[in-house]
Amino acid sequence: MFNWVLVLAFIAAIFMGMAIGATPVSSAFGPVISAGSAGVLKAALLGGLAAFLGAVVQGDRVSATIGENMIDGGIVAEQAFVILLVASTLVIISALTKYPMPTAFTIVGSVIGSAFSFGDGIRWGTIQLIVGYWALVPILAIAIGFGLAWLLRTFLPKEESKKPVQYLTLFMGLFVAYTAGANSVGKAVGPLVPFGIEMSILLGIGGISILAGTWILSPKIIDAVSFEYSSMGPRRSVSALGTAAILAQIGVFLGVPISFAQAIIASTIGCGLVAGASEVGGKKTGFTIIAWISAFFIAIVFSFGLGYLVQLII
Repeated sequence: MFNWVLVLAFIAAIFMGMAIGATPVSSAFGPVISAGSAGVLKAALLGGLAAFLGAVVQGDRVSATIGENMIDGGIVAEQAFVILLVASTLVIISALTKYPMPTAFTIVGSVIGSAFSFGDGIRWGTIQLIVGYWALVPILAIAIGFGLAWLLRTFLPKEESKKPVQYLTLFMGLFVAYTAGANSVGKAVGPLVPFGIEMSILLGIGGISILAGTWILSPKIIDAVSFEYSSMGPRRSVSALGTAAILAQIGVFLGVPISFAQAIIASTIGCGLVAGASEVGGKKTGFTIIAWISAFFIAIVFSFGLGYLVQLII
């Protein structure tokens, strides 16, 4: 029998992939534009291709964590639809309201909430690993961001570094986009893993969705983000994004999805400390932290409620 709910879940996964392409991948190429290393459309295409490559080469660990290692009993089609619908809807709300709801927080919260409503056991060891790494990310980001900014400040003096920094920003943009694809594709296709579809096919679908989102949706975002990074300066921008890429690669190794916004904001603080002060204010930082925590629990509540409703209807 044809499963329409599973089809809807696939559509939600594709939408989630496009949203990922338009957000963390866009952030990767802000400094590339501000440094004059590439134009907006070229940056969008390069970023999408790098993210696609990261998704298909390294996306399996995070996908397996979200799809199989967080709950017992296996995700059913209705549950996958609920998880992806809630997570993608929260991403839309975040984009429209500028209320920060990181995709990592919303997808993990949605899986937990759906487990409660569908009666699945939760593997708390995996949840502890994920949340524990999330708690470490700001500390590590400040330390690594400070170190990278100090190295670039020391070995690439401003007056002599224009060309090297342009090449470095282009390389770093590609690396960050690649890592964003590797760490983020599981947020889109992870809930579909239990349905017996080849992992390579799922990663290919997720990678193409991210590529499409980057190419279609990100040019305006890349253009806007480039002004934010331009105010930081190219060396500090490279340090912030390099830090995010390192932390995301650690997440890939652990199978833990991370929020690039979380890593970039914390690394920006660390980079700013090299110059003696940070451009990220305490009030803004506090609001962002509260928003992240709220997004996690909002996703739990919404997916629990929608999961309960779906089971009554279907």
